[in-house]
Amino acid sequence: MADDDAIEVLYARGVTDGLPVVPPTLARVQGAVRGSGREGAELVGQVAPRLGRATVEKIAINAVMAGCKPEYMPTLIACVEAITDPRLNLYALQATTGGPAVMIIVNGPIRRKLDINGGPNALGEGWRANATIGRFVQLVKRNIGGSYPGTTCKATLGWPGKYSICVGENEEASPWEPLHVERGFKAEQSTVTAISADASIRASDLDSSKAEGVLINFAQKMDGPSGPEAIMVICPEHAKIIAGDGFSKKDVQRFIWERAAYRMKDLPDETFDQRVKRRSDLKLTRDSIIPVTDRPEDILVIVAGGDGSQSQYIHVWGQSTPEGGSTRSVTKVIRD
Repeated sequence: MADDDAIEVLYARGVTDGLPVVPPTLARVQGAVRGSGREGAELVGQVAPRLGRATVEKIAINAVMAGCKPEYMPTLIACVEAITDPRLNLYALQATTGGPAVMIIVNGPIRRKLDINGGPNALGEGWRANATIGRFVQLVKRNIGGSYPGTTCKATLGWPGKYSICVGENEEASPWEPLHVERGFKAEQSTVTAISADASIRASDLDSSKAEGVLINFAQKMDGPSGPEAIMVICPEHAKIIAGDGFSKKDVQRFIWERAAYRMKDLPDETFDQRVKRRSDLKLTRDSIIPVTDRPEDILVIVAGGDGSQSQYIHVWGQSTPEGGSTRSVTKVIRD
């Protein structure tokens, strides 16, 4: 069967994300399985909501359709390990009307090996590894997990990040320890971090020459509904200014946490009443101010991007709860 005919067959079967996919021929799938260094029948995880079995072979099929190279397979397997970890709570992410994506953050030497972009346009188009790894995650959620818009996927609108959102941290341009080292891994290890990503807001600041100015501007972009975590993607120019004034990563997290907030006095009565019920442990009043996350360390700080004074805030879907949140980011080591 010609590839163009196969593409239409795959559309008819409902296994695409709306864009054309690479037909998963036997030779292509076998090549991907070999790239994993594992047996095709090995079970990696079960993908919500239908708890579909993500074997190495099924991962390979979706990798091929997404356009991934065989050498990406160890990274893709780590992605599946991360998204099927109960802490991420993929079932909730798949079923909510909020429509979040699962964002993948890559750390360690694998970024160079696979040419994963953490520099100019790191969250944009034009980089095969970023685009296809992020797309692979969505295809796994759909084809193995059974997440179909209007049925099991309840997203009211969704957002373009659901097609693909994958970034490498620009560790070489960062003045701080990278995310995986912060989380207890060795610098020479490679990891993927999966986290709910709800939307992004550009945190542009071409004026500030001091850390306080950059961070106050950033905090203002983060005011509003709180979540279990938050993501600051700080561009190298902003990171240089902030670190140049002596701010460690923990200082950044604390500074933002003390300023980015959800103010109870601004809420309509019904919204306020629901917040009081949801977080009875906080004993909220109209004078209460809820930080953007429950703890400063729940703000993920990564450095990415190229030249320019343009950072981004990425909101994390979900509610903060007394137990720690309805979803938590998960970091998994990549095993070659």
